[in-house]
Parts: sequence; C-alpha cells; structure tokens
Amino acid sequence: MTPDEVRRLAGSAHERWTELELVHRSSYLSVHATLRHGELDGVVLDDGRRVRERGAPPSSWSLRPLEPYATSYEWSAMLDPHELTEGVEITDVRRAELFGRPVVAFVARAVTGYDPICSCCPLVLSEVSERLEHGEDRTPAAPGDLPTATELALDLGVGIVVSSRERDGRRGGWFTNELLRAVADPGAGAEAGNGARTA
Repeated sequence: MTPDEVRRLAGSAHERWTELELVHRSSYLSVHATLRHGELDGVVLDDGRRVRERGAPPSSWSLRPLEPYATSYEWSAMLDPHELTEGVEITDVRRAELFGRPVVAFVARAVTGYDPICSCCPLVLSEVSERLEHGEDRTPAAPGDLPTATELALDLGVGIVVSSRERDGRRGGWFTNELLRAVADPGAGAEAGNGARTA
C-alpha cells in the first residue's frame, strides 16, 4: 500500500463499520467494549466497572459527530482516524497481521496542517499538536519529552486504529485493539473478520 492508500483507508473508517466488539488495552486502561455508531457499552477489565456512553462531548473537530469514548478523545480518533488524512507524514508502510486480522502498519509524523480531533489527546503526539493545544507562546517541551514519531496500524477491513506506540518520548504511550467481531457496512465495500465480508 502507498501512503495515499493509507490516508484513504483512515478517511473511510467511519463508513466501513456498523458494529464492533473489541478488547482495548493501553498503558492505563483495559476495556472490553461493544460499539455501534454513537453508542458504547463496555466493562473495565481491571475492576469490572461498567462503561456506558451515548454520544460524546463536543470537541474542536466538527467534520461529523464523535464516537463516544471510554478513555479520552484518542478513543474517538482511533474509531474514526480521519485526522491521519492530512498534515501527517506516513512512511515505512507495510502489510502485517495483528490478532489474526490483516492490518497496514506505518510510521506517522505530524507536520503543518495536522488537525486532530482534540489536540490534548492526538493520535500523533508531536510539537505540532502541542502548539495547537497550548499556542505559539508556550514553553517548548524539553528535549526528549515528545515522541519522534508514532507507530500505527489500521485494520484493513474496517479502517480503525488497532495499534499505536509512540517512539521515544517520556510518556511512552501505547494501545492495542483486539477486534473480536466487526460488522462491516456492505455499501462501503469493507471486509470484516479475516477477509470475509459480512452483511
């Protein structure tokens, strides 16, 4: 795949799925969730707490309604990664497999024009996102504080982000999504499961 094909996949994710069941694991929270557009029903794996959300709070992003989240706006962005379509340099594109599903993996670096769903929790944390969040007058991050890039993977069937790991930086942020079930929108030509179309 080319970087432009990755951007098209990211931009079409919202139209590719109608229902997902996944296990989200990150450096700070693990959740088993079922999702439909605008609805989230989940369980926090560490303590059994139920998470039920309908809709999401507004953000600075207005392209379409945000998906509800169990953690932060990063969750909304991983389900609809449109922010990867512009202002992001994409390199090292390769096909791979994650949890038995085909993915496209790549390295992302934010450049001028990057417009995350929310600058406080972007998919590509960077000097660019920090300027958006804190303004040009902020105190610059100390050397080594911010990641140099983010390693990402999109599910080839439904287009959501299924893996993220920051390179370098002090935060060391990461997450994975194990897709247990993905119902694809048949009108979008997406594939679900391990290459099998679902209705």
